[in-house]
Amino acid sequence: MLEATVIRGTIVTPHELIPNGHVVVEAGKITHVGSGIPSSACQVLDYGDCLVVPGFIDLHVHGGGGHDVMGASIEGLNGLSRFLAVGGVTSFLATAYSASQENILAATKAVAKAVKGGSEGSKILGLHLEGPYVNPKMAGAQSIAHIRPPNIDELEEIHRAAGRALRIVTLAPEMEGAVEAVAWLRSKGVVPSAGHTDATHAEMMAAVEAGLSHAAHLFNRMRPLHHREPGAVGAALADDRVSVGLVADGFHLHPSTLRLAARAKGSRRTALVSDAISAAGLPNGEYRLGVEKVRVEGGRSLLESGALAGSTIRLCDAVRYAVETAGLPVTDAIEMASSTPARIIGVEEKGRLAPGMDADLTVLERDYSILLTMVGGSVVYERGKITP
Repeated sequence: MLEATVIRGTIVTPHELIPNGHVVVEAGKITHVGSGIPSSACQVLDYGDCLVVPGFIDLHVHGGGGHDVMGASIEGLNGLSRFLAVGGVTSFLATAYSASQENILAATKAVAKAVKGGSEGSKILGLHLEGPYVNPKMAGAQSIAHIRPPNIDELEEIHRAAGRALRIVTLAPEMEGAVEAVAWLRSKGVVPSAGHTDATHAEMMAAVEAGLSHAAHLFNRMRPLHHREPGAVGAALADDRVSVGLVADGFHLHPSTLRLAARAKGSRRTALVSDAISAAGLPNGEYRLGVEKVRVEGGRSLLESGALAGSTIRLCDAVRYAVETAGLPVTDAIEMASSTPARIIGVEEKGRLAPGMDADLTVLERDYSILLTMVGGSVVYERGKITP
């Protein structure tokens, strides 16, 4: 009986590339990373010069492949997990958006059940609640009808329904009651995040002092950076207590903006996210995002107003854009899609190729398309063998 599996290729760590390297996987864990091939009995998967990287972790994804987190079904969440695995994602936060408390609770319970029961592709690490506690002036694709001020009673109800599955809550720091909500979330071990906000620099910093430590899709649906009033964007970029998410799809951010943010924050505080919606992976056409009509054309998802409504990418596309268009080093882009997201939500056993870590890894062609996705030592996607 084979004792281990060896994945051979060019190993990517946050600091270096290891040509002709290998990762040894045993019983769902990484037991060795290095060069050459070990002599012990094992199955060798040789990928030549392809990149062997830590599995991608998407902290902000609403759906994909026709599946929507707000559908609140185990079947839909499993479908989403399979869809994401095709893009090299080994784990993710199922992301809800502004809706009634009843609908949010239904989605929360489904996610909590999926976390406990496991999924068929990428592993669901928990829930990211984006809204409903955002600024209606910065709603974007969030449903204005359901936007409301932060409510700790509601948050307590969501937290109870989620168990340990509630990981991030994105809100607008300037909303009445937001600073108190931030402090409450931090006390529960949930990451408070700023998003869809018109906060001034002072309002953002008040939230940071209360425990806010992340900014969702930086720049997008935020007060623009100004040299005399830097707002939430300036506060997030300047303060080392705050990590940021960037949607690297070629539409949300100019490549120079992405490069500038990554340089300001560094790869350890910058996470690439997809912000994908259920229409991701589907042909051009008309779809729905909650109550909003969405049109997908040329890779963009648009509201009837022409405004962007999430994205249609998976994280392998974000990595490709960050490297090939924004000009980031490949080691930085991989870190921003793996170990940094893991660090943001405190998942210590994921995000790195190192002994003792979960055997979550991805093999990429040099064009950043996916050959293999492995979760906990099991292959959940292999090109040509599993369809999304």
